[in-house]
Amino acid sequence: MFIGGDFNIIRGPHEKNNAIYNHRWPFLFNAIIDAFNLRELEQSGRKFTWANSHVNPTFEKLDRVLVSTEWESKFPHSTVLALTREILDHTPLFLNTGDSSTLGNTPMFKFELGWLLRDGFFDMVKDIWENTVRGQTPLERWQFKIRRLRQHLRGWAKNVSGTYKKEKKQLLDKLSDLDKKAETILLMSDELNLKHSLHERLAQLLREEEIKWYQRAKVKNLLEGDANTKYFHLVANGKHRKTRIFQLEQEERLICGDAELKKYITTYYKSLFGPPEYTSMSMDETRTSDIPQVSGEKNEILTKKFDEEEVRGAIFQMEHNKAPGPDGFPPEFYQVFWNIIKDDLMALFEDFHTGMLNIDSLNFGTIILLPKSGDAKQIQQYRPICLLNVSFKIFTKVASNRIALVAQKIVSPSQTAFLPGRNIMEGAVILHETLHELHKKKKNGVIFKIDFEMAYDKVKWDFLQQTLRMKGFSPTWCRWIKSFVQGGNVRIKINDQQGPFFQTRKGLRQGDPLSPILFNIVADMLAIILAHAKDEGQIKGVIPHLVDGSLSILQYADDTIIFMDHDLEETMNMKLLLCAFEQLSGLKINFHKSEIFCFGQAKEVESSYSHLFGCKVGSFPFRYLGIPMHYRKLRNADWRIVEERFENRLSGWKGKRLSVGGRLVLINSVLSSLSMFMMSFFEVPREVLKKLDYYRSRFFWQNDQHKKKYRLARWEIVCMPKDQGGLGILDLDTQNKCLLAKWLFKLANEDGRLLRNKYLRNKTLTQVEKKPGDSQFCSGLMGIKDQFLNLGSFILKNGIQNRTSLKDQYPSLFNIVRKKHATVAEVLGSNPLNVSFRRSLVGNKLQDWENLVARLLNVSLEEGNDVLKWQLHKSGIFSVRSMYLHLVNTGIRVSMEIWRTRLPLKIKIFLWYLKKEVALTKDNLACRNWQGDKSCCFCCTTETIQHLFLDCKYARFLWRTTVHTAFGIRPPQNIQHLFSSWVKQGGLNHESLLLTGAASILWALWLSRNDAVLFIGMYWLRLWVKLQRSEECKHGLLQACRKLETVAVQLFSSFGWPNMARTKQTTRKATGARITVLPNATHTPPVVEGGLLHTSCREACPLSQILCRALREMGHRPCPFISVQTVHEEGDCWAQVVLPRDSLMGQNTITVYGANEEEAYKKAVLTVLTSLSSEEEAGRSVLRYLPTDEVDDEWHRRHEQLQDRPSAQPYATCMEYAREARGMYLRAEDRSRFYFDRFIETHARVEELEAQVGELQQRLAEHEQPAPME
Repeated sequence: MFIGGDFNIIRGPHEKNNAIYNHRWPFLFNAIIDAFNLRELEQSGRKFTWANSHVNPTFEKLDRVLVSTEWESKFPHSTVLALTREILDHTPLFLNTGDSSTLGNTPMFKFELGWLLRDGFFDMVKDIWENTVRGQTPLERWQFKIRRLRQHLRGWAKNVSGTYKKEKKQLLDKLSDLDKKAETILLMSDELNLKHSLHERLAQLLREEEIKWYQRAKVKNLLEGDANTKYFHLVANGKHRKTRIFQLEQEERLICGDAELKKYITTYYKSLFGPPEYTSMSMDETRTSDIPQVSGEKNEILTKKFDEEEVRGAIFQMEHNKAPGPDGFPPEFYQVFWNIIKDDLMALFEDFHTGMLNIDSLNFGTIILLPKSGDAKQIQQYRPICLLNVSFKIFTKVASNRIALVAQKIVSPSQTAFLPGRNIMEGAVILHETLHELHKKKKNGVIFKIDFEMAYDKVKWDFLQQTLRMKGFSPTWCRWIKSFVQGGNVRIKINDQQGPFFQTRKGLRQGDPLSPILFNIVADMLAIILAHAKDEGQIKGVIPHLVDGSLSILQYADDTIIFMDHDLEETMNMKLLLCAFEQLSGLKINFHKSEIFCFGQAKEVESSYSHLFGCKVGSFPFRYLGIPMHYRKLRNADWRIVEERFENRLSGWKGKRLSVGGRLVLINSVLSSLSMFMMSFFEVPREVLKKLDYYRSRFFWQNDQHKKKYRLARWEIVCMPKDQGGLGILDLDTQNKCLLAKWLFKLANEDGRLLRNKYLRNKTLTQVEKKPGDSQFCSGLMGIKDQFLNLGSFILKNGIQNRTSLKDQYPSLFNIVRKKHATVAEVLGSNPLNVSFRRSLVGNKLQDWENLVARLLNVSLEEGNDVLKWQLHKSGIFSVRSMYLHLVNTGIRVSMEIWRTRLPLKIKIFLWYLKKEVALTKDNLACRNWQGDKSCCFCCTTETIQHLFLDCKYARFLWRTTVHTAFGIRPPQNIQHLFSSWVKQGGLNHESLLLTGAASILWALWLSRNDAVLFIGMYWLRLWVKLQRSEECKHGLLQACRKLETVAVQLFSSFGWPNMARTKQTTRKATGARITVLPNATHTPPVVEGGLLHTSCREACPLSQILCRALREMGHRPCPFISVQTVHEEGDCWAQVVLPRDSLMGQNTITVYGANEEEAYKKAVLTVLTSLSSEEEAGRSVLRYLPTDEVDDEWHRRHEQLQDRPSAQPYATCMEYAREARGMYLRAEDRSRFYFDRFIETHARVEELEAQVGELQQRLAEHEQPAPME
């Protein structure tokens, strides 16, 4: 589906240039887009597509292109370009479907994670790496090995991966032919082995495809292996479109075409990263008395020798699924092959430590451009990200880990970014409380919000080195940093085309692990300069009564806020200091993008401040670190930013391409976290929480095209923890309270904070109460204070914060005491005790009072503040998780066995539906006003959960031929019985196994029912219907079930299955079966004289097909083969069964004894069949290999004929036996087909007669003469 043009409606306030906005129509428009599962192709070139002709024109985005996911799959490189608007009021849109033949040049090498799945790949890489190399130094040998491995993998991938589609099609065709053949005749052993190998190869190819698109989609929050390949494909295509540039605006002209763009962008960044402007200004490196210094001991730690564990830790700290550098090897390569490459890598570190390594040979990167906004049209509106070689990033990652040990002590507290122990929210709290204090107290103040222009890219290297020296770093460390930062070579990648390498002369590359902390060290010099100027009286800060020495600066990386007192002369000094810092550091301030905010008397001359800085006057609320800042309480409309984040993220997700497990993961890992930042700061209004829950609920239950899917459970239940009976989706309201409580714990245990000075003053947290004039942040804290304090306890010292616990221990006294929240220090501060009541104490109240007095008189106070200890964690430290689990705890726990099993998440959720009895069987659909036939698709009974999964004839047959036959366990009585005592019958060791087997049966039943309801004509389903029409066939099935049951019970009693034995075990030569384990058993069958039977796990019978399908989706790997051999030893007759390592018995080789060779061999065959049925695919060989009474006679007769040929006997006997059983089954099928055809003819005749009766009744009603009836 493709829809494009003028829709005459916008999707959000960001698509309009003024504040006149009605939320209703965009909401409906977005709902329609979601209902039709459409995606909007992002356009480049213009932000708006329509404008009126007013003096102050209104700009809106009314034109757009919407496509379905199917259309996008066919044209994955489609892009929309907004052209120049001439005399029309609308901007023309140009759609480019992106012919792949014109995109990019020869693709660069990239290590594919899917290669790791290929057999022999690891050994191939090991052999290539360990081959003889040329080179005198470790660096030369490293580069030679990397270059040789890359060349080999490039050719290998071209030969192997080039035939992927062709091989996949061939596999599907061969499997289809084998499936068709299996419907009519018995497959031979070689055909069964072929089918198994084809399935294995196809599964491997599909897994490689999923990983390929997962790697390109760069999705961090979704688990692999959940059949989300289409989703990964769509995300990858969307990311590819966003990074593609069609044109850029320049002052003189418009740059178009890949060649022109590459030339223009390369020239631009050569200039940007070129030599910095010369300045004669420099800092005095001798004035370091007020600058924190790195100690000699810390310098020794920084420059110590590198060890293997340190390097390995740095490698495994690197994030997965990140784009590699120019050499094409991602972090996963170094992690997987660490044991192979570690010696060569450590040799490089040894040379680096001794100064012998020229690290410039590794210092190469590729710059990719990411748009800062959707309407980026100039080069300055793109963010350059440098993709460095991982071999180089390992060095900078190790250096980053080391410098993090000292960074907190040498960087001012005003900087809160990328430092251990610093919280991004601390700066936001300080800014918010400062705004509130200035407004509430009508204080004078000026706040300057600075915007740096490409901050990382303009840092001067000389200034960085000077800063490191002034902070006390050793010459060795400074030299190392210089080698990391300087000497790098980069190239520009634009539209999949690579430009030439060039050397940088300034800047810190975004993408280097060391860059953030180095930038913090550089930016910290601004805080040091302002602190020095403040000490000398050149400038003043604000709120000195709350912050020692006043507040003058807040920093989070390059997000900088300057605070100034109302004084134009001092403000001029501030402007000079900022300009001086520009010259020193190279960081250029965009004054025209910066904002000024004035308070008190400064508000009257804000235009003067604006003119002085050359910036605009800001308006409230403004965003700082993504949080809307205001001196008053935010309105619900101000929370629209969070709702927009949800809408924007959901617009790129299409639930139709995700399984229910994938949607659950995305809700918990992405959607729920989108609001966490603001929830850590403000108490979220109830209306906003409801709207966010609406978005999450809608995505989880998922609209599909026009059809709205049912909500199967209340959202409150879904949000409960899994051990409380829910799905574990985060409850936002409870999480909001827990995140705010973290601030209360800090407030109770930390001194010298702005909040303590502002709100507590001389009081304690237990004494302060909520007041009308509190800020929104403080109001949220006070709202949960009592709930928080009830979950903590103070370690008593001076008693100032420790409250008397009358409410919990003496509620009768608490109700009449005058001061209900008095502290221990207040009560014990006088003699007699400082407690008074509103009425006299008598009876039990008097007795409680005497007990309380006796306890208080034994309390002794000491110096020091009371320390709050968190009762919900053994460490005594507050954690959000512990409080959340406590608040959502209902006191009723349920079994977690469903979630502990190794099943795909979507099947676990299906089991949860069944346990809650909300699965959409027809009776549950009828409760939701569904109009349709309520009969079971397999019989005529009303379809309910109990009937479909347990009571139906088809369900009983499936349970009987699997669990009851294999384990001797009766099927569960109902669903609740299944999930409670039924799965525990085998003991704890077998609970997971029983639940997994039950899940396969339930999932198989559900798939078969859905196929029947949706009229998907599967062969086994048609066959089942036919068999049900014939009494003779029913009798044959029941006879088969009883026969297998008898054999399986006898066999499994010998396994020692708990409580299942029905026959007494006998000695070796008795007729009963006994199984022993050979001590030196191997996986490979021994070569002995006799026949060999290969039995595949993928035999094609109607019953096994559905189980095979269910188990494939559950992730089970079938057994490759099982060998049965007949051996004579010392007069005993026994058969040897060699099983895979993951078989049910947990053994490799099993020995079965019998009274004679025939019985031993027969029991061995049954062991094979039953092990297949009970471990991987229950009931797989029931109809094919099951002996009946008629076949038993034929078995003995043919065995007597063949006993003179012992070498041929086992194979021939078993194959004849199998063919005969298969023949009986096919004959029964032929008979059932006759009855089924007769039924269809009769049914058609009945419908014809009913039509004639209806016509007759209509004519009689109209008093017409009826026609004669046939």
